[in-house]
Amino acid sequence: EAIEAEVKSLIVLAKLDPEQVAVVASNSDEAKAAAAADSVQLVIQDGVEAYLPLSELIDVEKEKQRLQKQSEKLAKEIEKLSGRLQSKGFVDKAPAAVVDKAKAELAELEDQASKIRASLEALG
Repeated sequence: EAIEAEVKSLIVLAKLDPEQVAVVASNSDEAKAAAAADSVQLVIQDGVEAYLPLSELIDVEKEKQRLQKQSEKLAKEIEKLSGRLQSKGFVDKAPAAVVDKAKAELAELEDQASKIRASLEALG
């Protein structure tokens, strides 16, 4: 009830579409439907949650393209660095610190690539 009194202010401040704003009780069917929809959940405080539809926040196709491009770039970097680390000449001749740095960089790139794949999967 307290939040209902502030809905108009919330709409103005957050530049929301009034047609898209609804105040519903926690654990109600409407709340469950919002949670099940393709949305991001924000916990404002205990008992107050907001669900923001992703389709309203981002252009899914553009985001997929951006992530795919980033994924391809990382794949090239990973391939290049893996090749260097698999080269007997590099591993044998380079100082241990340089080899360790390259291994750490490879691990970081692989972690980034994994996160990007997860994001792409989440977007469908």
